[in-house]
Amino acid sequence: AHELTAPPPERRSHDDGLARCTASASRMHLPLSMMPTSPVAASLEEVVFVSGGYALLPPAQHYRPVFVPLMVSACAVILGVEFYENGLDARPDKVTKDCYYRLPFLGSIFCAADLSTNPLIGPSNDVLLRMGAKENKAILDGQFWRLVTPLFLHAGIVHCVLNMIVLLQLGMRLEEAYGATRVAIVYFISGIWGVIMSAVLAPHSISVGASGAIFGLMGASLGEVVQNWRLYERPCAAMGQLGFGAALQLLLGTMPLVDNFAHFFGFCMGLIAALGLLITPLASRATRSGSWPMAAKCLRHLLQVVAASLTYLLFIAGLLALYGNWDAYKLCPECARIACLPFPWGCDQSSPGACWWDCSLCSGGGVSAQVFWTGSQRNGSVVMRCPTLSNHDGGFENVTVQPLNVENVDDTSLVGLCKGHCPDAFG
Repeated sequence: AHELTAPPPERRSHDDGLARCTASASRMHLPLSMMPTSPVAASLEEVVFVSGGYALLPPAQHYRPVFVPLMVSACAVILGVEFYENGLDARPDKVTKDCYYRLPFLGSIFCAADLSTNPLIGPSNDVLLRMGAKENKAILDGQFWRLVTPLFLHAGIVHCVLNMIVLLQLGMRLEEAYGATRVAIVYFISGIWGVIMSAVLAPHSISVGASGAIFGLMGASLGEVVQNWRLYERPCAAMGQLGFGAALQLLLGTMPLVDNFAHFFGFCMGLIAALGLLITPLASRATRSGSWPMAAKCLRHLLQVVAASLTYLLFIAGLLALYGNWDAYKLCPECARIACLPFPWGCDQSSPGACWWDCSLCSGGGVSAQVFWTGSQRNGSVVMRCPTLSNHDGGFENVTVQPLNVENVDDTSLVGLCKGHCPDAFG
């Protein structure tokens, strides 16, 4: 038998990361499955592997994912509890819209609401509220845990499955590189910050889901590239891919019934947190060995200090805005565009049929009404409970429309009445 010896790896100088953006794309890289996986090879700074189409240097240590599988399991179990809670008051002999799709199991009824009530195949809104959905009035009354519980709740099977797929794709890679503790910190501070800002800027909406925290991991992936810039062979390609994906997801979030405030601010917090936490061990080792210029070391530490300070200040500002009765619409009148953009862009929301969807408070604010008539329904009136912007805890104002033919008043016509008569219908 002949002993085979691999040739020593070619050494590369740690030149400036910006210069690598213009490097030729013709260089060939081995597929991930063909790269050496031995501990010796994995510890070499010169070994490159391809991840998501761009080359980066592997961390000196690979962690076993714990946090992400735990979160996926917790969200799946809690979704089952939601279905259980939804069937607690259901009668076995009577099918209702709130408990339409049923699964009897061990003497209990697990059920989902009718698709017209919840198109995501999930429980009713009342169940989500009982279990801890984001609701401003309850938060301001002292139920501060509602800033955390929405991260574990989902509106239905479709919502949960889509979120968990993205969480596994993003979270597993980050946790393998940086460990459970750092990823958990980024996940929770991003998710909680997203809930806080959603409560400040969308006080009428009731929302659930881990999307804000998952967008935080997306922002963290971008921040990781910035903080470890010199260790990437093609950092600009990495930034471009991650930035394009994030921008596309945030743009899709401007559709109605999506809490894009949680998405956007969770993404921003994840980006900031990554600058302070997600530093690969190779960067620390290079700093200690003196192979990096002093300016690069100082910049990296400066980013850490700025990120930690900014995270603290943003949380303080968000809590003050939430509990201090700040009028977010006056402070940032254009922030509403983060959550919703009428489509096609530039269409007139007040003109019926001009937009595929609009961004009125009537569509997303939970308008309700009482109908009255005297003698005939043709001589009736509607007292609407219109959502307003004057109260940050999700206030409402009663508006009466009369005389009115109330024979055919339904949910669709009620939204139309709201758009025509509620003073803050379009902000």
